[in-house]
Formats: sequence, C-alpha cells, structure tokens
Amino acid sequence: MSMIRRIGGPEEFRTIFNVSRETMRDLEHYAELLLKWQKAVNLVAHSTLDDVWHRHIGDSAQIVDIVKESDSSKKDGIWLDIGSGGGFPGLVAAIMMREAFGYHFHLVESNTRKCAFLSDVVRHLDLPVQIHDRRIEQLYEEAVPVPVHIVTASALASLDKLLALSLPFFGENTVALFFKGHDVDRELADAERNWQFRFRKYNSLTSPGGRILHITGLKRNGVVEPDSEPTSR
Repeated sequence: MSMIRRIGGPEEFRTIFNVSRETMRDLEHYAELLLKWQKAVNLVAHSTLDDVWHRHIGDSAQIVDIVKESDSSKKDGIWLDIGSGGGFPGLVAAIMMREAFGYHFHLVESNTRKCAFLSDVVRHLDLPVQIHDRRIEQLYEEAVPVPVHIVTASALASLDKLLALSLPFFGENTVALFFKGHDVDRELADAERNWQFRFRKYNSLTSPGGRILHITGLKRNGVVEPDSEPTSR
C-alpha cells in the first residue's frame, strides 16, 4: 500500500479494490446521498466534493483491505467507529464487508444532523449498523457489547486521546485502526508515555505522508497484568 493511486470515480475504485457489482451499486448510492445531504449538512469539506471517491470513499476503503490481510480468521464481531462524521470509515467498511463478513457496526457521532444522514444511508442500504447520537465518552454505559473486535477513527484526535477513548472497549483480541498523518511518529512517542501497545504502520494508498496505525495489546502504563507485553516496533 505504498504507491499513491488516483481514484477518480467508481470505475477506478472498483479496479483498485476489486469489489462486486452489488457493493459498487451500494457505494454509488451512498455517494449520491452524501452529495444530496451536503447541500443542507456540512458532511465533508466543500473543497473535497469533486474528489469524494479519492479523498473519502477510497481513503476509507483501505482499512477493509488491512482488516482482511491482518485478521483473515475473524469473520464477524463488533466494529466501533468513533466520530463517524459523514460515515468515514465506518459506513464504507460496513458496505464493503457485509457480503463475506458478519460484523455489526456501531457508529458514534455527536452531531445530530450528521446522525440523521448516517441513519438515512443505513435505511436506504439496509446495513448492519447502529447509530449512536452522542459523544463516545457518553457511550460507556450503553448496550455496545464489550469488548469490541475493531475500533476505528479518522481525523478525530491525537493518538494519546484516541487510546484513552478506546480503552473501555478494548479486550485481548481488539484491534484499533487509526488514520494518521506525517506526525505519526511524534504521536506514537507521546502516547508511549502513558500506554503500552503493539503497532504496525501502513502507508496510505491515497495520501502522501498518510499512515494507518494498527494497534493491539493496549494497556495503560503502570497497570501490571500477568500477560502484559511491551510496545513493539
């Protein structure tokens, strides 16, 4: 995933990600709804509207390939997407994974109007997705099965903050996938002051300097557990 590929529209997307006609149909419907709702709700930056397939849908789709490559034995589970916004990456992953996988998605978004959009897409496409109209800090007592299997977030907060938000949902086999930029090494160093974790870095397919962090084994520093493992590089 080291070479930047230009995704100018549905045809380029299908060539790169090798998805079915049914999945492409749903993704195109999603894109249509996004452009329709954008007129009333600021779902994405207006400067990126002509680049939706590259900047948003294609960018999010990378995470599906990472899950398939790194976790091929796990076919179902709970997927928690924090700060979902316009559905990136949560809704894109839900559309792309429902044919061969059995994940149930929980999308957390504190903006009520964005939640209305997310719910509209879920209804139109009949996706296995539950929308939570609240901040992630308010979700701890809600009926989200814990631990979750996958946690994702894009452009939401620093890594240190993301780990704090994710910890209540983490278990021994939980995987976190976070989109990061060129400051990823600084964020990792900052986070290691407070956390123990293992990680891998993936180069972004769509953004020069972009990285996707794959994190497992999350524990707060100072907490002694029998099977604790140090951060690895």
